[in-house]
Amino acid sequence: MEVWGIDVLDVTFKGIHAFMAAAWLLFDFIVFWLHFDVKNAQVPVERRLERARIMHGIDTIVGYIFLLMLPTGIVLCFLTDTAIFTTAWLNWKHVLYAVIIIDALYLIPISGTALRNLQAIEAGEGDVDQLNGEIRKTMNVAMPAVFLVWVLVFVISVISLLNLKTPEQEYIFRKTAAESVAEPG
Repeated sequence: MEVWGIDVLDVTFKGIHAFMAAAWLLFDFIVFWLHFDVKNAQVPVERRLERARIMHGIDTIVGYIFLLMLPTGIVLCFLTDTAIFTTAWLNWKHVLYAVIIIDALYLIPISGTALRNLQAIEAGEGDVDQLNGEIRKTMNVAMPAVFLVWVLVFVISVISLLNLKTPEQEYIFRKTAAESVAEPG
């Protein structure tokens, strides 16, 4: 469907895909900044618990975005006539996405620890120092994995930007599969 020479469906899905990547990083940065108060035992428990609940809610949204990125990308492949596993740039995106999945599997058990421990502290259950120590430890252990996700999402975004099509549907920085096959050697 074209309007004034622009493929509206293509542009819409590219926009949605780009928006989801930007939202993913933005929400992860918000969680990052909130985690400083959550792991700080000097901050009142009510404030830490409120921030932990916000972090948990944002992480849920990020999880949905993470899951929706793949089907949106597959729709984009269909709309741009790009076979899913036939271009090097797209294969790299898949490999990096797989690393993010592995990283997420590492982070999932960590994600609710602060909220559970702060709820236990508020309820007067358990050793407060031990629970605070566990919050700090798990959040500090998670940081390298979170930074890895940020770097990989950024790299995937750069790979995508370098392989956009112009409005005339010609690729900017790569050859199409048909052009690669047609060239000798």
